[in-house]
Amino acid sequence: MIFLTADERPFQKGDYIISHGMEYLPTAPRTTYIVFDKKVSEKTIKKWIDVVSFRLVFVCDKVPKLSKAIKEQIIIHESLNASKQSYNAPLNAMLTKNDRKYAYRLLSQSETPVPLMVSWLRENVKNNPSAWRLLAASAFTLPDTYPRAIAAFCVRPVRGSPKWPKKKEKPEAFEAMGLRESDVYAHELLSLSPDLRNDLRDANPKQDVIGKTQETLTQWL
Repeated sequence: MIFLTADERPFQKGDYIISHGMEYLPTAPRTTYIVFDKKVSEKTIKKWIDVVSFRLVFVCDKVPKLSKAIKEQIIIHESLNASKQSYNAPLNAMLTKNDRKYAYRLLSQSETPVPLMVSWLRENVKNNPSAWRLLAASAFTLPDTYPRAIAAFCVRPVRGSPKWPKKKEKPEAFEAMGLRESDVYAHELLSLSPDLRNDLRDANPKQDVIGKTQETLTQWL
């Protein structure tokens, strides 16, 4: 029987042989042959389907284009049945799995975006300054394989369920004035300038940064 999967671990039971590409004839009795092959095709499956003695498992990133006849003769593991791109599996592996090589492989195979990866690490990994220093030096500077490797091999699995990153609310009132909440003097300018406060009220009547009542201005003639 031939299997297609993105996760070889369920098949690592009993006698099994792992290879990258077809290096061995899959003819030994009661032996599982696990073959990493990103370019597995229907032609490859047809070539080996009548040769396999017990079990041949192709580890790939996605299900290749297959005819109905071939689909009925093989088994596609649930790890390949995702209907749309999801990064839940690699992110969960990054934060919880003791097998760090497996975590790195999932992060690489899924091409997990570095900003998404960092947001999950920020929420769940607090006391690892060395890992954060390495990420700061590599993220958005070096190729993505480096921060993924750091996330896999320099971060210890967390206990319990990972925490979801918190969504940061955008300060629309400040943006309406061309300001950011992080601007050093934004609050000070508002506290010193009635004109600016009134402009903010006009630009965004629903803002909750300051009072909503317009202030009377004293002008010299």
